[in-house]
Amino acid sequence: MFSAAGRKPQLVTTTLDWVRIEEAYGHPLDPSVRKRIRAAAGQYIEWAELEQNVRPSAECSTRVCMIKDAARAFRRAILECSPKISREADYYARSLICKHMDLAFDGRDGLQNLAAQVDRDVTNACERALAELRCQESSGFRPGEMWEQLIRDLTIIAADAQLPTTVRKDTDKIKSGKPSPFVSLVRELQACLPQEYRRSHPSSAGAAANIALSTAIVRARTRRRVAKTASGRSE
Repeated sequence: MFSAAGRKPQLVTTTLDWVRIEEAYGHPLDPSVRKRIRAAAGQYIEWAELEQNVRPSAECSTRVCMIKDAARAFRRAILECSPKISREADYYARSLICKHMDLAFDGRDGLQNLAAQVDRDVTNACERALAELRCQESSGFRPGEMWEQLIRDLTIIAADAQLPTTVRKDTDKIKSGKPSPFVSLVRELQACLPQEYRRSHPSSAGAAANIALSTAIVRARTRRRVAKTASGRSE
């Protein structure tokens, strides 16, 4: 069950939720373990909300470039008249526009000056925006990163309590029998989360659905080991 208090999402688990989780896991969870699981899931919800609000940097960069190009096109449209339009018509059209925009036209063309300034200011702002996006790309959220951290936290919690943490990687065994207890634990815990925060979540306990969840769990653990190895640390 999911509730929001003070606009901040919170995880709420009932006694029946824990009965369902323990039954699927096949092992009882003492109060201290439940408390740690609730804390990990609550932290995940908090960070996942921020993660979901972060738009992909590539998409943002594309939009910034579109605006930059539009400013450049606006300048060209004002400063570069089409050969199909006479110089007299262009001059008179710009003079009328300047008149109705209260822009100076005698001596200097206010409309052309405005177009040049818009292009310059927008281009400079876009370049700074692109630089900021590049910085965010190296330090921001990667999609699914917080869910993977939740899986690692749950693994540590279960291991500390000497509870099962193994996950079958061979799909043949998963198809022929039940998923690993840890996979069932994650599946039932995710049922307590709002839909938008679930990942690789099966709608049923069917084999095919649990294979996807098992694969995602293994990937979350492996990605962490790869990251530690790359930074010169051991698992």
